Amino acid sequence: MRKALTPWNLLGLFLFLVGILAYWQGQGGGSPHALPLPQGEATSPNRLPLVLYRPDPPKGFLKETLSVDLAPGETPEGKALGTWAEAVGAPAPKALYRLGQGLVVDLPGDFARGLDATGETFRLYSLAYTLLATFAPAEEVRFLVEGEAKPGLAHLDLSQPIRLP
Repeated sequence: MRKALTPWNLLGLFLFLVGILAYWQGQGGGSPHALPLPQGEATSPNRLPLVLYRPDPPKGFLKETLSVDLAPGETPEGKALGTWAEAVGAPAPKALYRLGQGLVVDLPGDFARGLDATGETFRLYSLAYTLLATFAPAEEVRFLVEGEAKPGLAHLDLSQPIRLP
């Protein structure tokens, strides 16, 4: 019968344990190269940071930053449109689509009903600025009325996109 604890077997066992230790430390929990986030900057996937531009004629716009909760199954685009409509007291746009570096908003037919040219301008630009600030990679907003490309609303030309100044 042969001996189990020979010097070669002990050396092999030692190298095996060193290899396991090196592997275990290399696979350690978390990414060793990731930097920790500062406190307060971590956002949860069910919250939307919304930058709201409220019309304040004739001065311009009041900028307000909100953080709104997304319900299960709710899209950030739909929540942004609903929150804007509720805050401004306007009819809610029907839909928001992303198209390349731009956004396309489908407006209801009564979006500008009862507004003069100034009120219509402030309402439309308030929506555009809110969407551009909230969905930052977007560069421009185009508008549809009832799903169709129209040359204008009641007083405004909709043929050109709106961009942040």
